[in-house]
Amino acid sequence: MTPVPHRGVRLCAAVLATAVLMAGCQRAGNPIAEAAIERAARGSVDAGSVAGGDAPGTRPAPDALPLPAQFPGDVYLPRGYRVNSVMDLPDASVLSLSAPGHLDALFADARESMRAQGWTQTLSARHSADAAMLAFEKRAGGPARSATLSFNRNHGDARVIVGVQLRRQVQ
Repeated sequence: MTPVPHRGVRLCAAVLATAVLMAGCQRAGNPIAEAAIERAARGSVDAGSVAGGDAPGTRPAPDALPLPAQFPGDVYLPRGYRVNSVMDLPDASVLSLSAPGHLDALFADARESMRAQGWTQTLSARHSADAAMLAFEKRAGGPARSATLSFNRNHGDARVIVGVQLRRQVQ
């Protein structure tokens, strides 16, 4: 009888143990993201009450997620936006939107809208023809806040992915 090398036995045992463990595991969700989505679903906001909501065409798509309940009314939202994802934390909100249009036009609209709402621009960056970013600060009307807007062309369709990151300063 030929002895079985220990290395081969250990490798087979490791593969078998991994297969058993993986079969018995359930995919764990992200509790922070799940809580944020649940909170956003409970706090549905009418887009008419948020920034640009009075203008025609700014209402979100009917199949979109709602904005967080405490989303400020002085932050740019593009016309025809759709909320794709929401993370709402005590001192920050992170949203991913999609909007019809061209990146350059949305970038210019966002800059103009944010300035008109009293935000001070702190950064403007163009990474390529398909990506850009704006950052703003606002100190009036309560604790200081910062906002970062990112724009990325969505290859494959006529929409632009707009990232909105808001941060409230803790006092």
